[in-house]
Amino acid sequence: MPATGILADAVNVTKTAIQALSSGFEVVTDPRNARPMTFFIELPTVEAFTYNVGDITLRVRICAPPPGNQDAGDWLMTRADLLMNSTLAVTDLRPGVMLVGGGQELPTYDLTVRVSIRRN
Repeated sequence: MPATGILADAVNVTKTAIQALSSGFEVVTDPRNARPMTFFIELPTVEAFTYNVGDITLRVRICAPPPGNQDAGDWLMTRADLLMNSTLAVTDLRPGVMLVGGGQELPTYDLTVRVSIRRN
């Protein structure tokens, strides 16, 4: 059953914004589907919340093919710049590594995105 509510709305707003920018690259929210050349949106965190407005933070992991060499770094920086040059409120950007499957390491760029959502 798909998630509903203000947190799911924040994920969907972010996913839609990324999909509009990155034609050809899949945006996933299930870690089982994270693989090279995807944008993986992790579960949201909330820093401030009233009954109808949330200040929500999401980590978006841009996943590149291994190994974590200069080619992967160049690919990640180009995709990160795409998100930074969008309407998304990117507040932090850090290189990282994501473990998938049987321990395979994917080089990543981890972006912190802030979203304000209001209940209808």
